[in-house]
Amino acid sequence: MNASENEVEELKRQNADQLKVAFSLGLTDSGLIGPFDTDTTLKFSKVITNFGQVYSPITGLFTAPVRGAYYFSFTTVDNRSNVYRNVYVYHNDKRVLRSHNYSANRGESVSNSLVLQLEKGDVVYLVLPASCSVYDDTDDRTSFNGFLLFPL
Repeated sequence: MNASENEVEELKRQNADQLKVAFSLGLTDSGLIGPFDTDTTLKFSKVITNFGQVYSPITGLFTAPVRGAYYFSFTTVDNRSNVYRNVYVYHNDKRVLRSHNYSANRGESVSNSLVLQLEKGDVVYLVLPASCSVYDDTDDRTSFNGFLLFPL
């Protein structure tokens, strides 16, 4: 029994020492955001969680604190009819994902997720393309989430 107890204690110590990186965000309570004349970085001002202080609501950027594999997901809503719904995911200055749809219905969403290998200091952020808009309110219909899967 003593060996098992020692192993459990060692695992607890290792877990306590691991870097904790996770965020969950809502965009705003303001309703419709956009459309803008140029591509615009979305700045999620409603911080639900931000373990490790890795997301900046001022810049809209997630900054990787360590080299690792990271998981990101997002949902955006546009409550207008007959519009394209688009959002881009950027890794540093490179667009790595585009999600979009077109619908005549109001209140449809665009959602997606991905895993990225990041180096320490790399940034990830969402961009609203020119002429597109998103909607958010107190129900956090537009959200952005991410966490460290494991360091590399």
